[in-house]
Amino acid sequence: MQIVDFAGLLLLVVLLLCCGAVIARQRHMIRSPGAIPLATRRRGAHWSYGVGQYIGGELRWYRALGIGTRPSHVLRRGDVQILAHRAPSRLERGALPSASVIVDCRDSSGYLTIALSESAFTGFVSWLEASAPAT
Repeated sequence: MQIVDFAGLLLLVVLLLCCGAVIARQRHMIRSPGAIPLATRRRGAHWSYGVGQYIGGELRWYRALGIGTRPSHVLRRGDVQILAHRAPSRLERGALPSASVIVDCRDSSGYLTIALSESAFTGFVSWLEASAPAT
């Protein structure tokens, strides 16, 4: 076997292992307690897909494709304000499931749009309402 063939085979094996690690991470995260699939969008950018996980007073969002262990966004319950919710627009239906609920929010870092299922939306609203009243 030539060195070029060996290097190509080694590169293929490393690539397959990386893909397997990403898939295993995503499966582990979605099966964790309090985890929900959701998409986020900031400032009119494209939708980013991932997994949200409720941990205490935070909703931590992890990007779907990645190997990192730190959340990409953290929403703190006391900082989040729902501005509006709606069904996906005609343009959004191509990128999101038609049964999604689009939620426009504001937190300490600015505006954020979240797309999640109807049942996850109900849980999100309940989670927000469970916070202690502001004094």
